[in-house]
Formats: sequence, structure tokens, C-alpha cells
Amino acid sequence: MSEQALRGSCFGYAVRSQLPFHFLRAGNGDPLEISIHLEDRADPPGRLVRRWNQDGNERFFARLFDDGRCFRLSVEGEGTFMVDTSGPHISVPVEGNRVKREERLWGIPALLCFLARGDLPLHAAAIEIAGQAVLLAAPGTFGKTTLAAGFARLGYRLLAEDLTCLRLLPQATVIPGPAMLRVRRDVAEQLEIPFAEPLEAGDDRLHLALDTDRRGDGAPVPVRAVVFLHSRDDVLELVRAEQDQAVRDLFALSFRLPGNDEASRAFTGVVDLVANVRAWNLFYPRRLQDLDRTVEKIAAHV
Repeated sequence: MSEQALRGSCFGYAVRSQLPFHFLRAGNGDPLEISIHLEDRADPPGRLVRRWNQDGNERFFARLFDDGRCFRLSVEGEGTFMVDTSGPHISVPVEGNRVKREERLWGIPALLCFLARGDLPLHAAAIEIAGQAVLLAAPGTFGKTTLAAGFARLGYRLLAEDLTCLRLLPQATVIPGPAMLRVRRDVAEQLEIPFAEPLEAGDDRLHLALDTDRRGDGAPVPVRAVVFLHSRDDVLELVRAEQDQAVRDLFALSFRLPGNDEASRAFTGVVDLVANVRAWNLFYPRRLQDLDRTVEKIAAHV
């Protein structure tokens, strides 16, 4: 994508902004205003809601505050993102790498907006097979991004790389997220991913914006199945997951704010999803030489 888009959709929102974007899809939706703020505070006001201390493939040290009017996500080294879910309106810091800033925007700030809208956020990738969505569900470092990249390189449409927006009524659907992939450079050196433009984000990952003709629009895609990823060197096997296990694992992968009401809403959403779509356990070798046959296994049987 040679030109940065000023208009487009993501997670069911029609973006309204003067900022350039790399990862929007075609289509419309609910209006979402995005702007820049000049002032940044090391200690935002309000109640501390959540804290992240993540190291490894991607360092992420952040705190989420709520002052009763809006959320403030303070990310170490990247500034503060202000989120008014009633607008909705997201304000991003003026400083920093623009690619990284947009990727961060489509994470927790956008999640808070569609959570308030009534959708269910899941820590999962999503791909489209024959007009239906398949979720690749796993915590971080379990290989879901590499597997999603494997689907993309074989021509399947990527709906979400790491954060999936689920709408459960009147049926379970995926609302497509940003058209992006972030792959470790050591993996990217061995895995050619066509149909995408590399962008520089100043870290050790390869950041890719999918080509325009590979993105599709932001229309909801009905969910066909959930696939839970399990690493196993000696086997490639798909086994139906028991409903209670699927509920437990999906609840662990759901994002929810503190409080019993939020936990209840997330649990109800997960139960509804499992009651209406099939869930599978995928046991697979996480080797690049086995990536294509893993993709073909899922595409053929799920």
C-alpha cells in the first residue's frame, strides 16, 4: 500500500481523522474520532485499573487508568493514549514511531471502545476460510502469529493478527481488525510473505501492511470454529475440544475490566460462543518446514 489511508474501517468503526493510517480496510461503520494530543503526563490521573509487565518477543510495560470520564493507557517509551468510549474518541501521543503508534492504537485503546459497544475481545488470531472465520486461540508465544502468517502467504484473508473482536448477536461473527502482521525477524528471514508491504517500526520485528486487494472490507464474518494451539513436536493432529475445556480456555483469553459484572459478561459471551461453534485442539510441530501442511490440515478439516 503505497499511500497511507485517511479513511477506512477497523473493528467495525469508520475512522474519522486527519492522521495517516497504514492498516485500515474498506467499508464503513460506527464513527470513531482519532486525534493527537500534545501534552503527556508520566502519571495520568484516575484509578489504576490494570498493569502489564510483559517481556520477551515484545516488551510492553503499561498501566491503564480510569478517571471516571475516560481511560488513559500509559505505555513506557510510547506515551499516553486517552480513550473516551462514549464518543468514541481516541487521542494518541504526538511523539514516537507512527507505525508503532498505530499498532498500539488498534490494541487496548480500540479494544476498550468495542468492549463498551458490547463486543467480546479475545486474545486470538482470525483467518477466513471459504467465507467463514476460524479463530486461532492461544496466549502469547504459542505461535498463532506465525500460523496466521502461514495462512496469509497461501492466500487466505487475515481478519485479525492477535486481537479478535467478536460480536455474538444475532450470530457469532468476527469484526475484522487492522490489516497487519508482526513477525519476528528470524522467522521472516525464512518465511516469505507476499502481498504485504514492510514498514519500519524501530524494533526487532518485521511489520507488514497487507496489500489493499488482500484486505477485504470490515463486514462481519460468521465464525465457523475455534482452534486451540498446542505445541507438540512429534504429531500433527486435530481433536474436538470438550465444551467445558473450551469455555475455560476462552475465558482465560478474554479481556475484561475488573469487577464481577465484567467477569460475568465475558463468561456469558464465551459460553454462548462455545454453544454455537465447534472447538478443536490442534497439536502441531512449531517448525517452519511444517507450516504449510499445518495450514492445509486446518483448512481441510475445520
